[in-house]
Amino acid sequence: MKLKIYLFLFLVNTLGIINSENVKAQDCLFKNPLCFYNSDILSYLQVLHKNQQYEQMLPYLCGPAVDNLNKQQKINKLEDASFGYQMKRAGVKEISKSEWNLTYSRTIMGTQENFKIRCLLKQDKCCLYLDEKAWKTIFH
Repeated sequence: MKLKIYLFLFLVNTLGIINSENVKAQDCLFKNPLCFYNSDILSYLQVLHKNQQYEQMLPYLCGPAVDNLNKQQKINKLEDASFGYQMKRAGVKEISKSEWNLTYSRTIMGTQENFKIRCLLKQDKCCLYLDEKAWKTIFH
């Protein structure tokens, strides 16, 4: 009987830990650049881009390169963007609780290079900050 009680308590405790980890993961989802399911913001956006889900990308883009465009103009700009290269996140630096710099390494036509992006927390959602220089770095 004691074994059954211990087993029951173990299962309740284990399920509680699993549930609390799921709640923590949901609490962070889209709120920092490393919390985009099992990925980071740029890798997540690249998957959406490859699947031509441009409209789903829009909430995660901010900055002067896109802020003054209407929804259709943003989608058109993303449709024309080149975003098919392989990349790997090389580093992350938290500037503040609402701003991050991420470094990526990519290979384009046999040339290895590093580039940096900036992310901001806006309206409780992490977005990729895009000025014209950042747009050209990421999408050209």
